[in-house]
Amino acid sequence: MPAPGPAPFQPPATVGELLERCAGRWLSLRTLVTVSHAEEGWDRSESTQLEFSWQPAEDGPELGVLRLHETRQQTGFQLRVAGAARDREGRFEGSDGRRGLWRFDPDHVLHLTWSGGDQQFDERIWFSKANLRLRSRTVSCKNDPSAVQACAFYSEIRRLQR
Repeated sequence: MPAPGPAPFQPPATVGELLERCAGRWLSLRTLVTVSHAEEGWDRSESTQLEFSWQPAEDGPELGVLRLHETRQQTGFQLRVAGAARDREGRFEGSDGRRGLWRFDPDHVLHLTWSGGDQQFDERIWFSKANLRLRSRTVSCKNDPSAVQACAFYSEIRRLQR
């Protein structure tokens, strides 16, 4: 009798579960596109290694802290997430001073929005497989969200331990 295969992929049911799944080492492939009339230099692709950890909060309104650990290629970063796990939306605060809102959509996607200067940022994070995380980010004018300035797509593959 053949060995049973892996269980079918189940998307995260809560924002807490999604953030917990973000923990680990990842190979991140990013494609960045900027709005430009130039023939060259409007797109760029790069790869980097990322390492995240998730520390859930004990009690209270905070869900926990997602940490991006510093590497040679990446500066460290912390994201504090507030709101009840059963809720679908709340607030977040980054160690770089950014503050914004999060929403966990019915399609199992974490949606982050924040502003900086005259720019509005929208980021979506989701899993299409247990070890494949996808992210998209759109940067637009704060006063005119339809005026997109740049967008990025990230395909991130979990680095498994041998």
